[in-house]
Amino acid sequence: MDRWQTVSTIEEQYKVRDLDDSIRSLRRTTQTPWSINKSTIRIFRDVLEYPIATDHDYLMYLNTQGNERPPNFYFTSTKEFYENPDYRNDLAEIWDSGTRFLGIRYENFSSNNITIDTASTLANYTGSDDVTSVELDTTMYKEGNSSIQANITNSTDVATVTIANDAFQDVEYLKKYYFINVYLGGLPTSVDLRIGTDSSNYLTANVTTQFSGQALKANNWNLLAFNLNEPDSTVGTIDSNSFAYSAIVLNAAPTGAYYINYSYLREWNLMDYSYYSLYNIKTASSLVADQEFFFNSEEAYALDSELIGDKEWIDVIMYDAILLGVTDKENSVILPKIKERRDTAWQKLLENYPSEKPLITTRRYNYEESYNDVRPFNS
Repeated sequence: MDRWQTVSTIEEQYKVRDLDDSIRSLRRTTQTPWSINKSTIRIFRDVLEYPIATDHDYLMYLNTQGNERPPNFYFTSTKEFYENPDYRNDLAEIWDSGTRFLGIRYENFSSNNITIDTASTLANYTGSDDVTSVELDTTMYKEGNSSIQANITNSTDVATVTIANDAFQDVEYLKKYYFINVYLGGLPTSVDLRIGTDSSNYLTANVTTQFSGQALKANNWNLLAFNLNEPDSTVGTIDSNSFAYSAIVLNAAPTGAYYINYSYLREWNLMDYSYYSLYNIKTASSLVADQEFFFNSEEAYALDSELIGDKEWIDVIMYDAILLGVTDKENSVILPKIKERRDTAWQKLLENYPSEKPLITTRRYNYEESYNDVRPFNS
């Protein structure tokens, strides 16, 4: 950039900020193939909302692994995803309170689920610590026709509900997640989930968000889960021939009514998960791009950081940044020359690398002459 005399007089930090602004501007226009990351995601039967990768910017595609039939996902709007107008596998990027997650409806499952408890037998539930009572409730439930109401009066910041479920065996439990639906009458700081043989032998994990990555929500149903192969800790020894104990511990839960619904062990299907990464910058200590912009979250930059990408991409970023820097300087000679170089770089970039970000597909209905003859078609 400093080969242009006018640009060389600009203070260094502002040139770096102009580069970052140029990166941000280009990402609004196109997604580049060198920012694609291929990862994997675990998909579960009857679970619709999933967390995204930490560096997820835009989704590219999901696909099955091995010899399974391709899922043929429709990338659609949030509204249509939840309405589920037909039999297709649907996919959506969903925002809620500033958190983005994936909506995935996949119908072709071969995985195995085990229902642990249906929240319909009060005798299976025992409250302790700050739980003053447990009751069967037939008006508040997520699925089925009942839930267990746990009444909490906070005094020790620990409220425990123990579930003595019917014993079952699962020698492949390490391939599963434990899921439970909980309605939070207040907002605890965290929730401890436990499942195992008995109260002396169990797996446990502390969760601070819903399974999808959303924050815990008061006065709402929250789907909580943890990976049995990666618990926070194992207490005692697990007997895979006898799972007869589970528990939920609400930490620092405010006084109020809380509800517990169905709990499951769910086996996953593994899918390829490709997305455009937020990261465009590789710092000196990393082998791959690990930072979104030259300025990091602490408002610092390093001169040995690198912009990752094809030369057409780098040219676009540089010339756009130069134009930002010289717009407040009177130089009628340099400005058109830089614009010409910038336009050429943009043209070559878009010719070689069209964005592969999926377009949202929705469905409308064509009634033609008969209102009984409903024919959906894509738009």
